[in-house]
Amino acid sequence: MKKLILPLLLMAFTGSCAFVLAGSAGVAGAYAWSQGELSRNYRQPLATAWEGVKHALNVSKLVVEEQTIDSHYGKMTANTPGKDEKVTVSLEKWTKTETRVTVRVGVMGDRQKSERIHEEIEKALR
Repeated sequence: MKKLILPLLLMAFTGSCAFVLAGSAGVAGAYAWSQGELSRNYRQPLATAWEGVKHALNVSKLVVEEQTIDSHYGKMTANTPGKDEKVTVSLEKWTKTETRVTVRVGVMGDRQKSERIHEEIEKALR
């Protein structure tokens, strides 16, 4: 137990990356918050995750302005209707059946808004 407490305290005081467990059929276990970005792996192929992200941005009333995808990476850039906040979602193929999705909201990153987008992605992939 003592071995676990010190790293957790160091993470709390240094602002380093935080990992949180998540449990769902579409989620591969945990998400990470680092440098204004929230990442989570989904047990879905890249093409399926891509469709889930598009649906989540639409449900969140975000306007997709740019999107690119190839066999290993994808990226969508969206804005709020008033164009006051940019949202970037990056996808990376990890395996044939697992994709890492990273969300950044705003210049500095907004964890709560990023979590809400991930929640919508998870709903779309159920």
